[in-house]
Amino acid sequence: MPARSSPSAPPFGFAGEFRAPTVMDRAHQHQELEINFVTQGAIIYLVGGQIRRIPQGQLTVLWAAAPHQVVAVEKGSRFYWFTIPFAWVLQWKLPRPFLERLLKGRLIGWPDAQDRGLAPCERWLEDLRSRDALRLRAAQLEIEACLLRMARGRPGKPPKPDTGAASPTAVQKMLEAIARRYTERLTVADIVAPTGLHPNYGSALFRRTLGVTISDYLKQHRLFHARRLLAVSDKKIIDIALESGFGAPSRFYEAFLQAYGTSPKSVRRELNRGNARRGGGVNG
Repeated sequence: MPARSSPSAPPFGFAGEFRAPTVMDRAHQHQELEINFVTQGAIIYLVGGQIRRIPQGQLTVLWAAAPHQVVAVEKGSRFYWFTIPFAWVLQWKLPRPFLERLLKGRLIGWPDAQDRGLAPCERWLEDLRSRDALRLRAAQLEIEACLLRMARGRPGKPPKPDTGAASPTAVQKMLEAIARRYTERLTVADIVAPTGLHPNYGSALFRRTLGVTISDYLKQHRLFHARRLLAVSDKKIIDIALESGFGAPSRFYEAFLQAYGTSPKSVRRELNRGNARRGGGVNG
């Protein structure tokens, strides 16, 4: 069985690794763009309420503020993993439709990326490890160019849903209910209802399978929705809190600070700096 890991301190800034992927005990979020490139085997992700299989040779990108979790790993798998400050991504002049897909938490894939010369991951990692300012800048520019080519070219279809993943059908139904309705006022019973199970049993099954409670997973989706609104709108923070499904602003502020270690206002300021350098937000 693959090794398991528990998300602790999230990665920060411009970072990268080449390693064996590990199954995660629960979904997590962080503030960067995440890039994955699988060189051997395959990784099964839970993202956006769906199970996705990332096969060998496919490059994927995701704004990691969206809750995501590695739920299964094929034996012998290896992959490159990079994180990029999302403020940088907002500064890059990416085509609007591509940026909007990222902001909606879509997992965007490009098959056969290595064969196309799209992602020289080994060189990026060497540049990162060098700590040389010019090499770091070169890697940053190459990653920007990689995203531009993905956006301007014809990326492959999104990674396919995995029908053989470890998540039971009942849990999948609960995930789909959360993904569709997380901005509504929901109870655990509402989320378990599509499965036909008793709420207590369904809740226990969800936690046993994914390592997180239904309430916490629902909160992760609401926080992601709020971060997106902070990035793309001028709405008042109190309105964002309510629109994201939080019943009271105080609950929103508490959850946001606990998840990100900073306030919504600070995150908006950081994202706005990126938008200003880019020449306007996705709506501007």
